[in-house]
Amino acid sequence: MVLLIQSMNVAFSLPGNIPIYAFPLLVGLGATFGLAWVAFQAPPKELRLRIDAGLWALLGALLGSRISFVLVNSAYYRENPWEALAIYQGGLSWPGAMAGGVLALLMAARLLRTPTGKLADAMLPLVASVAVSAWMACWQTGCAYGPPADHIWGIPAIDEWGQLAPRWPTQLIGAMLALVLVWILDRSRSWPTIPRWAKNHGNPAALGVLGLSLELLALSFLRADPAVAWRGLRLDAWAALAIVALTALFLTVSAIRWARSSKEEEGT
Repeated sequence: MVLLIQSMNVAFSLPGNIPIYAFPLLVGLGATFGLAWVAFQAPPKELRLRIDAGLWALLGALLGSRISFVLVNSAYYRENPWEALAIYQGGLSWPGAMAGGVLALLMAARLLRTPTGKLADAMLPLVASVAVSAWMACWQTGCAYGPPADHIWGIPAIDEWGQLAPRWPTQLIGAMLALVLVWILDRSRSWPTIPRWAKNHGNPAALGVLGLSLELLALSFLRADPAVAWRGLRLDAWAALAIVALTALFLTVSAIRWARSSKEEEGT
């Protein structure tokens, strides 16, 4: 099994022959744009707070994605322990990134003394930007690629060995769906037809996580890159199912509580 995704593809070199790798470059640009987007939407009084929270979330996502990848591939890293620290070589896991980002955001909300739900909703632009840039980085570096496709919708994409072939546009579909999903959630806050409970603090973020998890679950069936599987499903697909279940439960409980509180208000 190939462990190292092609983040070792060099985009360009700085003076002194210092390589700049494509995958971290693209994801870094996505994170920077996402933070700028968060800052643009932030009220002046909350600008510093939201940027700090975004940096916490990014750090947590990076650590979580690397730790989960190392754990899943522990047999390899037991023989090569120091390579676990070589993040530049590639090897990141989106379920770990999501879990690490959420945990870091919970910590940030506690340290910054701000409502967790409100802070999570403010991070939607960052999530969108990182998701889109990660999909595009995979297209350029040979990860999360689709199976071969000789039809009209096949586009040139490389695999982890750098072999170029027409493939299902899995990465492009993922990038477009992530961008559209978060844009809809961001815009829908002002739509009068959206139920009031869906606009409560924390629910837009939960809907975003639910949508992204459903997207990643669906696209796992259009991926041809090697992955650990259990009972015929990739581990990332099982992780997506678990996240879908948890977020659906959270939203259900939130809707029930809102309905009860609304009835109580009408009764008084």
